[in-house]
Amino acid sequence: MSVLPGEREKVQDVSAIDPSATEPPTLYTGIVLYSAKDPEASAMLVVDGLIAWIGPEDSARVLHADVPAIDATGCLVTPGFVDAAGTADGAAPDPASREEAASRGIVLRLPGPTGVRDGVRVIAPVTESADYLDLLAAGTPLAFGSAGAEEAADPWDWVRGAARRSPAAQRISDRAAFLAATRGGQRVAGHRHPGSLQTGIEATFVVWEPWDLTVRSEAERVDSWSTDPRSRTPLLPDLDQGSPRALRTVVDGRVLHDRLPREPVGPESADSAPGDRGHG
Repeated sequence: MSVLPGEREKVQDVSAIDPSATEPPTLYTGIVLYSAKDPEASAMLVVDGLIAWIGPEDSARVLHADVPAIDATGCLVTPGFVDAAGTADGAAPDPASREEAASRGIVLRLPGPTGVRDGVRVIAPVTESADYLDLLAAGTPLAFGSAGAEEAADPWDWVRGAARRSPAAQRISDRAAFLAATRGGQRVAGHRHPGSLQTGIEATFVVWEPWDLTVRSEAERVDSWSTDPRSRTPLLPDLDQGSPRALRTVVDGRVLHDRLPREPVGPESADSAPGDRGHG
């Protein structure tokens, strides 16, 4: 594997974090989970930095009744975004921007520039154009990033750039663009990731505010997956309505950004809202 210019950097320097800072076991309930294996799961258990269990909320209340629960009713929980080109010139991203990146749902940042790295085509969809559909049809893995541009700070705009704003003949589905913006960057970093959340992987994820969810594609050519909700394809936000806010960003079980209540709530609070959830 080739070495990236500069040093790889996570949103927060995990090596500098006291291991005791790892969050205690936490059960998230009422969620919509981005999971190819169990897209109907409504609860997720995090223990020792790993996703220890996913499944129905009713089962969670029985199997994990002793674990403090956080009510995140209506929130979408997804893998975090990876800025695979955090700078335009290959320099390490500015450490001062780590907190802001986490607040946008970015869990990992890599130095730029864009181009081909380790067999992956790294693109900045907000500021660059590319033949996205042709690249995918040729089997080229894609990863997205900001290239350090302020106007590309919102990672949902990376998804829009490839799925909504590129020429119609080269648009890809929201799902394909989201995978490039998440799993694709993990691949550039040398990390294997399934592209969705499932039991046994590192607890690195983002809790997004409640939003209208959909399975959508504006690609002119036929996709290899179905947009029919009955196909169990994981749901994503309807980006025509804007971008949802990251309410909590977690990396390896550690909370780096938080707008959810810090104190877990019990079943008696199941109807309460997880903090300020107005659309931004």
